[in-house]
Amino acid sequence: MSKDRKVKTHMAGKGGKSRIIAAIIAVMLAGTVLAGCNIGKGGEEPTASREPLMVITPAGSIDPTEYIPRTPNIVTQPPTATKVPEITEDPDATAASEETPEKTSKPTEKPTEKPTEKPTEKPTEVPTEVPTEKPTEVPTEKPTEKPTEKPSEWDPSIYYQEEDDLPYARYYIEVNVTAQLVRIYSLNDNGEKDSLVKTMICSSGRDGKTPLRTWIVLDNETQHDEIRDTDFLSHYDFEWVKGCAVQYITRMWKAEWDENGKLKVTSSSYLFHSTPFDSKDKNTLRAADWNKLGTPASDGCIRLCVRDAHWIYTRVAPYSVVRTVEGDTDQETWNALKLPDIPEYVTKDPTDVY
Repeated sequence: MSKDRKVKTHMAGKGGKSRIIAAIIAVMLAGTVLAGCNIGKGGEEPTASREPLMVITPAGSIDPTEYIPRTPNIVTQPPTATKVPEITEDPDATAASEETPEKTSKPTEKPTEKPTEKPTEKPTEVPTEVPTEKPTEVPTEKPTEKPTEKPSEWDPSIYYQEEDDLPYARYYIEVNVTAQLVRIYSLNDNGEKDSLVKTMICSSGRDGKTPLRTWIVLDNETQHDEIRDTDFLSHYDFEWVKGCAVQYITRMWKAEWDENGKLKVTSSSYLFHSTPFDSKDKNTLRAADWNKLGTPASDGCIRLCVRDAHWIYTRVAPYSVVRTVEGDTDQETWNALKLPDIPEYVTKDPTDVY
């Protein structure tokens, strides 16, 4: 194709487009005229301020490539308008509603749970339960139980002892004022000290009031034969001795031998006897003095429990020799013979079965 033909064809095409645009404009003008006629027919006067339904742009200024992209912008604008406030408001709202409550709830929950529960539970429960229960139970029960239990705890049967089968005879008796023990020995055929047959716990004179010497035991008949210038008895059951009453008295007479071996006997106020009573009544025992058995406590006499005082009173025959000596302590024997203390309310010697 020649160059002139191409130009003609291009111009023809361009002219065709111009004719189409002109036809469109004509149609639009005709519609406007008809609309104006209709308005007049309806009795309404046209106003200069009424805006046209469509703005007609001259043909030369219309660019289809510019007009087409505007449609999606108009369609998407309302959601964008709604989204923008949501985006700008949500971070503020969430920051105020989510972040703030989280920060507020965490510190409020933790300090409320931990410090409130722990200090409230521990100090409230522990001090309330412990001090309330302990002082209430301990002081109330103990003072109430002790006075009631003491009589039941004390068992007099532990002091009972069967009578031994040692005969009524002459014995050699040794009183150790150091060990507070009385040891009784049998005699051989020559009348000399032989073997140990019995041991008793005693209370001798306090502050050395028991003389260290040799004594002899006599019966009531012998003393009248040997000593005619005294009214002292050798044995009596229950009598007053220096402000108190005592049971089963056996007197210790001072014994001396001259050059020819003849025995000389002198009266004395030193005795074997029980612990003190308030009167000549077996139910008036002084419990405090009885509990002192095993320690020096008398004015010089040899105190014994009723059981042991009764044994010497009934088993030791006249001319039995007694020696009061200092010696070694024998803690093992003392511990074995020491009788348990009796309660203060006990008024009878627990070893008295006579």
